[in-house]
Amino acid sequence: MSRLRTLAKKCIDYTIEGEEKVYRLKHTPFAVRKVFTKNYHKHYENLPVQKNKIIFDNYKGGGFGCNCKYVLLELLRQKVEADYVWMLRNPSEAEGLPKGVRTVSYGSRQAMEEYATAGFWVNNFQMTYYLNHGLLKKPEQCYIQMWHGSFGIKKIEADCNFLNENQPWHVLARKNAAYTDYWISNSAFETQVYKDAFWGAENILEYGHPRNDIFFKDMKPVGQSVRRRYGIEGKRVLLYVPTFRDLDEHRVLLPDYESVLESLKKRFGGEWIFAVRNHPRVAEKIEKVSGKSLVDVTDYPDIQELLAAADAVLTDYSSAVFDFVLTGKPGFLLVEDYEEYENLRGLYYPPEESPFPVARSREQLCSLIEQFDENRYREDVQRFLREKGSVEDGSASEKVAALIQKTMERKEKSND
Repeated sequence: MSRLRTLAKKCIDYTIEGEEKVYRLKHTPFAVRKVFTKNYHKHYENLPVQKNKIIFDNYKGGGFGCNCKYVLLELLRQKVEADYVWMLRNPSEAEGLPKGVRTVSYGSRQAMEEYATAGFWVNNFQMTYYLNHGLLKKPEQCYIQMWHGSFGIKKIEADCNFLNENQPWHVLARKNAAYTDYWISNSAFETQVYKDAFWGAENILEYGHPRNDIFFKDMKPVGQSVRRRYGIEGKRVLLYVPTFRDLDEHRVLLPDYESVLESLKKRFGGEWIFAVRNHPRVAEKIEKVSGKSLVDVTDYPDIQELLAAADAVLTDYSSAVFDFVLTGKPGFLLVEDYEEYENLRGLYYPPEESPFPVARSREQLCSLIEQFDENRYREDVQRFLREKGSVEDGSASEKVAALIQKTMERKEKSND
């Protein structure tokens, strides 16, 4: 099948024009056009929108986590009456979902019907899958985009030349951006990223990210719960969160974790565990790691709770560490393929402009850990948050929940 796809790409150009997919035989006038929204018009276009139905979709049907989780919990805490729907790629990932929340299989026919009839779409990623299958947004529907980044360093969407080489994706991504009614930002920096990366995004609300509210509360209970789950009570935790590589999603660079743990012990004391959390895009493509003082926590549904439990974080370019910065606890960057990554994906600013010590080699990483200056780090964190224009204060979930309620009430009044 992969050989056929490769051959087809050599012979056929594939583009999207309006509601048509166009397949052109290269170097000939021959073309085939297909209306890919035909099924939507036939089955879903005339279905009425239910104003109090809210769909939550965490990174293409992921588990109960990220911004969607904390908005849903806040709405439930306030006893807002609604039909709550959570998209799930795998039913086993329903761990933690509150009672009364309906689960629907991501990408299914039922999912299309739910999207066609929901008053609110609340998610953290581009909905190109559904748009590619013909989904259209109705005027009375409200789309709230919370994204899954932060003060992140790696370029996204329109800012990433590699992504924009894919013409059909580019068309659908622009359509997704145009459909979005509200963008939730956590800083002046991210607001500008939205404007640039999402083709002039408007209605950007600097509320903070709901998932980061956890860092403004008592994190000890979460830390204890995570440690009990993995049988590492009494241990200090280094959370390793590598991101994916665009051209090699099977590639995960695991440093010499025993040396890293030894350096952590020298500098901070205590017994340390090296906890690996792989990116959702690679989690099902690589084997789980295991070893002495090494635990794979990729199956944990909410990375924010892992960050709250961690005593330190190590990554390459993942935005997770830029959430973790709010805890004030040590973060480190290991960027061994910096030039290659910069050339392909691109970065918004050099790693050295972050508050984190930056290592270009594994040996340098151990040295930086042992020389870690806590006072300087604390000052660098405050400088970084100030320069990025952070608005994080622990109230983002309440603000997004209030936005949903006000929008719901406004729509109800308009129909009276």
